[in-house]
Amino acid sequence: MLEKVYKLFRQSPDSIRKLMCLVPIEYRLGGTEFKNQLEFIQKTDKLPREKLIKFQEKELSKVLKHAIKNVPYYNDLKYDDSRSAFDNLLKFPIIDKETVQENIDQFRSIDSSAYNAYYVTTGGTSGNTLGFYLDNSTYGKEWAFITSLWQRAGYSLGDKIVAFRGVDFKDSGKNKFWQLNTIYNALELSPFQMSDENLRQYLKRINDYKPLFFHGYPSALTILAKYVKSTNSHNIPKIKAVFAGSENIYPGQIEFIEKALQTRFFSWYGQSEKVILAGECEHSHSYHVFPQYGYTEILGEDGSMIPWENAGERGELVGTGFMNMSMPFIRYKTGDFATIEGWGCKECKRDYPMITDVQGRWLQEMIVGKSGALISMTALNMHSDIFDHVHQYQFYQDTMGELTLKVIKKSSYAEADNLKIIKEIARKLGNDVTVRIEFIDKIPRTQSGKSRMLIQKLPISLRDW
Repeated sequence: MLEKVYKLFRQSPDSIRKLMCLVPIEYRLGGTEFKNQLEFIQKTDKLPREKLIKFQEKELSKVLKHAIKNVPYYNDLKYDDSRSAFDNLLKFPIIDKETVQENIDQFRSIDSSAYNAYYVTTGGTSGNTLGFYLDNSTYGKEWAFITSLWQRAGYSLGDKIVAFRGVDFKDSGKNKFWQLNTIYNALELSPFQMSDENLRQYLKRINDYKPLFFHGYPSALTILAKYVKSTNSHNIPKIKAVFAGSENIYPGQIEFIEKALQTRFFSWYGQSEKVILAGECEHSHSYHVFPQYGYTEILGEDGSMIPWENAGERGELVGTGFMNMSMPFIRYKTGDFATIEGWGCKECKRDYPMITDVQGRWLQEMIVGKSGALISMTALNMHSDIFDHVHQYQFYQDTMGELTLKVIKKSSYAEADNLKIIKEIARKLGNDVTVRIEFIDKIPRTQSGKSRMLIQKLPISLRDW
């Protein structure tokens, strides 16, 4: 329900949006689900490992029994009450995005409906959209976890934030690259139009707003930090931290942003499918995996699971989420890879599984606008239905300010889809990039069997800081 309210808020006039600030922020972020989940996280944050594992077994058992009873894909499996939930989990097949796409109706719980769930879509480097259902309560619960992460950096509910995210901007055709989002007390700045000329206006907006935190894609934060450094600008407020997510983070990027903006860099890792969530702590840049959020496994190259005690080994992250019963993702291969650091952080005393060097599906690929601004592909992850009649797509660029969307059509594709797709992309990119659609029969794959979201032929680099 709250996700639907949020979408309605996005479409509302500014006069209605401003009224949202009259609602206590706890209710803007999910109400009872948000408050209860945040209290539980805080209560269990420093529990010893054996108690956290006991909690995980209880939640895992609940998810597995529900799936066997209510999710058609798992109806043939049996739960053995004489064995642990972890042993029962091994009976479940490892699945991936393609498995879910090909059997979408088989993965939805029979008791899921429009009254208790909502539909979302997520893309990826493959350009192959996945649609699925989430419980209405996941909105508030997810925000409770994010809030608990931010609190490690000194965040308090209601603190002002400047956000560089790929959201829809009203009147984007009029070069409007900023807007207030009163749900989150955030000044949203477009990550698509970060040219030097616009960045001068960005800094003015930031100073007028007086935020305590920045939040956004690492690439957008890097562009801002690079501008601040190159102009030797001191006209920027003192902020407590930057919160970064949704993209890979490369060597030197953290240090560069921290030095240029003179603050602490905090990042986290998660997915739209809500199976794994991990974030940094007050003292370390290692990711602490929330045991309250889901059950995480690490898959080795030989297909076997790597024990968490095997520090230094690297594998693919596989997750089972605890929050979503409408369409539970069980042993879901994320396509993301990490190195095991082991159990427990000596600095913050959280007895969580630890990972480092996370490399995700979202490659830090950039589009070049007419103005020379670099635009993150991550921000074009469309959470809408515009690609429902598209089998697969890929972006291609060889000229500044011009972008080709190569599309493999479904039989249901119509001329109206052309207009819908171009309009939606234009809402995000503004007028700095011209988009055209080209229909193709096949998208080439890399040597590892994946297809890339963007084929970029222009010589660009983010590493010449």
